[in-house]
Amino acid sequence: MKNIFCVDIGGSKLICGVVTEDGTIIDNCRFNYHSDYGIEDILSYIKEGYNKLKHYELSACGVAVPGLCNYSSGKWLYSPFSGLCDTPIVKLINDITGLPTFADNDVNISALAEKYFGVCKNVSDFLWVTVSNGIGGGLYLNNTLYRGQGLSAGEIGHFILEENGRKCGCGSRGCLEAHASGASIAAIYNETTNKNLTAKEIADLARNGNTDALAVWQDAGAHIGKAVSYAVNLLNINTVVLGGGAAEAFDLLEPSATKSLNANLFTKANPNVKILHSAPGRFAALMGCAALVLENEKEKKK
Repeated sequence: MKNIFCVDIGGSKLICGVVTEDGTIIDNCRFNYHSDYGIEDILSYIKEGYNKLKHYELSACGVAVPGLCNYSSGKWLYSPFSGLCDTPIVKLINDITGLPTFADNDVNISALAEKYFGVCKNVSDFLWVTVSNGIGGGLYLNNTLYRGQGLSAGEIGHFILEENGRKCGCGSRGCLEAHASGASIAAIYNETTNKNLTAKEIADLARNGNTDALAVWQDAGAHIGKAVSYAVNLLNINTVVLGGGAAEAFDLLEPSATKSLNANLFTKANPNVKILHSAPGRFAALMGCAALVLENEKEKKK
């Protein structure tokens, strides 16, 4: 069985791992960014990770990048967290490892992980939503990943849900990402209580009966459900998967998300829509890197 070198470039951390063809994570190492990082830091972490893991006889490399990525050219077009633009990430990593290397947006890759290894193995059409530092969507339609004309399909995080809502990092106001991402949950809770906690800490409080914490999570879920309803009404899909770090609090998000989804859905056309929790969970992007390599191998055989 082949061992694939997988690189998950997150907004606040980077994970290198070895994943087999069946989605098993054999080994991994994590690096946390300092506050001001650039491409040199990212490549340094990847080189360190590769040197720690290369003894596993690696066959290829898959890379998940946050933000816009041109899958065909191997360029990382734009990162909302680091500000990186037009970075030839495939070539730079290939120079380090010498392995055949493929890169795509981390949310697209997470959708592939769900198809290959998760709850959507037998589902031909679904929407994968990352709820993390930001929010993004991956579309799997007619049994294939749908990237769109500009290779940037699925930007559900920038559906504008509130006309005069919170300021989003993209420059607009009222985006889903500004109201329901992990970073936004922490910011909204801080504005309400003047307490500076992480989304995970706020989730723990919510589960222990803290009403302010629970209200923030319920509001985030309601915004997610509303945004999902727009996508479902447009695409007529009946499966939605939530993944990413903040979606580990699925128990807090799902009730209000489902309620909001049903309130905004054209149910006559979409009677059986399900919101599911990702099976790969927080390792979806890492496992998806292996799925991306397998997807390329499948395409070459056609």
